[in-house]
Amino acid sequence: DYAAAGAFDRATAPLARPDAALRALLDAGDVRGFLSAAVRAGKNIVVSGGTSTGKTTFLNALLKEVPRDQRLVLIEDAPEIRLVHANAVGLVAAKGDQGQARVGTEDLLQASLRLRPDRIILGELRGAEAFSFLRAVSSGHPGSMTTVHADDPRGAIEQLALMALQAGANLRRQDVIDHVERVVDVFVQLHRQDGVRAVREIVFIDR
Repeated sequence: DYAAAGAFDRATAPLARPDAALRALLDAGDVRGFLSAAVRAGKNIVVSGGTSTGKTTFLNALLKEVPRDQRLVLIEDAPEIRLVHANAVGLVAAKGDQGQARVGTEDLLQASLRLRPDRIILGELRGAEAFSFLRAVSSGHPGSMTTVHADDPRGAIEQLALMALQAGANLRRQDVIDHVERVVDVFVQLHRQDGVRAVREIVFIDR
């Protein structure tokens, strides 16, 4: 059995929970340090905000912290993210006649899983593809990121749940909300005031 084979002989407990170090950075007000460490630690991040709050620009900045040895798959409706990474693949949805999507975000999410990504980066969640994104992220792709249109982190959670339910899954709304909160580690809320874009709030769901 495992014990006889010595499978447990070298097992050790971690010296400190990584989430404790992240929480300490956030509690100390070191937002930049927290976000950088959260990306490197493989936390799943959702950037939320209203119109013209700089969600895509902020996502671009976060992606610069991803370790260079990790494989990224970037999925967008339109090419907006300037991804400078040694091991990245970009996929863009193709529009058909009269604006109908020939190859949509949902299709690209399914295709991305065959590209063996370490992280999946989705430019913006807009609809039922949220269900596939959450499922993909929770099945072995930590450190994935996306953006969503919402006025606060609670609204972002509700919006993600609503979009996931549009996929037709036979789930209760509260069950989907609970799943969102289990999958997403960090919500970054952006706002714009007097022409200045800034981080208004960060919600870190430490485990």
